[in-house]
Amino acid sequence: MTPMRARCLSLLIAKQAEKVINKGTITAELWGERGQFVSDANLTQLLYLLRKDLRDAGINDFIITVPRIGIRVNQEISVTAVVARQFPSEQKKIKPETVLLSTLLCLLSLLATMGLFQAIAAN
Repeated sequence: MTPMRARCLSLLIAKQAEKVINKGTITAELWGERGQFVSDANLTQLLYLLRKDLRDAGINDFIITVPRIGIRVNQEISVTAVVARQFPSEQKKIKPETVLLSTLLCLLSLLATMGLFQAIAAN
């Protein structure tokens, strides 16, 4: 998963409580000031590739398109944040990208495991 796709997934998880996440909000959050110059095609491609990454990890239908408005996160898929405890002697300056990627990998692993259990239970 690329850093941009990881940022997009992180944004979706952070805003999952919202009914619908507006396309403009997504582009502004991901591309900042350049977001006004990003076309819908760029966002569509990013979401397509993110969906593909999630499918490859066994997570289907996490992102649901709301036509002409934006997207929403499937409320039937539970996402739980995992917070690692850090002792004072272990405190180091960790890059935010490393924390984000580690968190996303943990979440994807958890979701993939849940999907596996659901598939087993269905059989």
